[in-house]
Amino acid sequence: MKNTFTIWRFFAVGLIALPFISYSSDNDDNVNQDYYEHVKQAVFSDPYPFLPQYQVSRKLFDNNGENLLLKHAKRTLSSTADFIELEGKQKLLQANGICFAGNWRISENSSFTGLYSKGTDVPVIVRASVSLSGTKQVDKRAFGMAIKLFPELKGEDATTPLTYNLFVMHSLGGTQTQHVLSLPMTNEPSLGELPPFSQLLTAYRLESDLETADKLFSQEKANARFRPVSHIARIPQSDLTTNTPLPLNGPHWLKLVASTDTAFVDKSDFRDELALVHYSNNRIQWDIYAATNNAQGIESAKWQYLGAMTVKESVTSLTCDTRLHFAHPVIQ
Repeated sequence: MKNTFTIWRFFAVGLIALPFISYSSDNDDNVNQDYYEHVKQAVFSDPYPFLPQYQVSRKLFDNNGENLLLKHAKRTLSSTADFIELEGKQKLLQANGICFAGNWRISENSSFTGLYSKGTDVPVIVRASVSLSGTKQVDKRAFGMAIKLFPELKGEDATTPLTYNLFVMHSLGGTQTQHVLSLPMTNEPSLGELPPFSQLLTAYRLESDLETADKLFSQEKANARFRPVSHIARIPQSDLTTNTPLPLNGPHWLKLVASTDTAFVDKSDFRDELALVHYSNNRIQWDIYAATNNAQGIESAKWQYLGAMTVKESVTSLTCDTRLHFAHPVIQ
């Protein structure tokens, strides 16, 4: 029965999100840095006075005979906007979250290219969320993060902001845990447990519609348990002097783990737990590990430490939960 949930859980982190590349009309020398500040300002502009408790329910998936869930999934995979206005008042999935601003820094040598290469230091906007309605320690929480990177742009790209997005998750079905920060996350998470009995029908509906959308775009390569991460190894994508493609070497698997010196915070709701005001220097750091593919699967991955992602500002806000979206990379 567990296998029935491999389709929708991880796919959902990116699907009710936003496409791979985002655009703006600004035209500055450091257009991506300016755009990062624009996105950050919007995300932090409307903090909640108290935490909402959005309910993920199949009752919201349809409206007057129209399948909104499938419609949103298709739009997510084809739209080119970083912010989107929802038909309803909340996301259909991953509705409760917390957002961060910080940096993605690669400090170690490796064979990987692009934003995995040593010396990379780019700003990020991150959203941490859980798949269904339960946000508390007593709930089974399918916890994951969407990461939006703002690399420095060169040549013709320097006139149009581009954002690149990654998705990592702990388990597809979720788990009951005291601290979500203690959970390692990968781009091919384990199955985890079944969702609460009261939300089984919601889960089945999600599986069906999100699998349909995934197959439309990834076709025969569709695999909702796995989200590709090699695309950020393409930056920069070509030698600007000759306009020829540069060698590409991206990892197959990515893993983020809270740094070993992290002091976990005991709060019932994961959004309270991750609020940076509770942490030393108002920061959380996740160590970044990567691995190449092998025939035995991720359980036999040989992980290489690359650097760390550090977040320095956090917010629970209306824009974070209802307008900000992240690209869902299609498997090519």
